[in-house]
Amino acid sequence: MNRELNKFSVNLPAGRALNTWSKELVKTRVTDSICTSTFRPFVHENNLYQLNENMIALYDFHKNPLEGKYQSVILDKKEGIILCQKNSRQLVNYFLKHRLILGAVLQKKLQKELGFYYRHAISLGEIAYFSLRAHSERHTCWIGLHHMQTVQQVEDKVIFSHRDNGCTYNFEFDDYAPNLHKRLAEAITHNHVFGQMLVKYANSHGFHLKLCKCRKKNLVADQEYFYLTKIQNALNLKDLAEAAIEEFHRNYGRQCAEFFDIKDWQIHDHNLFYRLSRRIKSIL
Repeated sequence: MNRELNKFSVNLPAGRALNTWSKELVKTRVTDSICTSTFRPFVHENNLYQLNENMIALYDFHKNPLEGKYQSVILDKKEGIILCQKNSRQLVNYFLKHRLILGAVLQKKLQKELGFYYRHAISLGEIAYFSLRAHSERHTCWIGLHHMQTVQQVEDKVIFSHRDNGCTYNFEFDDYAPNLHKRLAEAITHNHVFGQMLVKYANSHGFHLKLCKCRKKNLVADQEYFYLTKIQNALNLKDLAEAAIEEFHRNYGRQCAEFFDIKDWQIHDHNLFYRLSRRIKSIL
């Protein structure tokens, strides 16, 4: 087996018996005493890990932490197999709060504007993270769609595949939401629209950006999943951000009304405060 171990541009062990990954296989390979020495060059502990474009898959172990402390195992394209004491919820929340403008608000607002029911994607255009269960559930496994070329359901499993230098890696999940194909289509469309909005906004300011050509080889650009009518009706980025900020103000008004027990509060009652708080946007 050792002769089959090679480091491709994906920093995971490669070999006929090692190209498939699942939650159970991750647990076995990380904890089994026989496999430990084999996998040790690829395994690292990092409790400060942050989601980034190199994340291939995230397996959540919050119910039964590995070795009693590792709640997540991340397969990372550069760092290999990462053991982390934070669970998936903590990792994703940190990413949303500290790495994204307006956090999840802009993501949710676009999802609402597109009329999508399911919420599974964190979209960045060239990069998209997909949860195997909806965001509303506390913990779930995640996959980096921008690394995947195909997805298929086989019996009770869903399998995402990544091809690299003639080697195919399969990432299996047996705990996932129903109607996954539709949820995936909404996520891929959501990401495509968000990416086009980012490009359009940048181009309007003279940057002349385009999405990377390598993106065309991955699921994030697979047009078989696109809801074309939804794409055509999308807002531009500035309008979407303005709508998200307005919603912030409205929610603040509602919370104030509830706190002070104002029974007959209406949206227009908050308009004066809303206008005054937005004066900072003007140079006058």
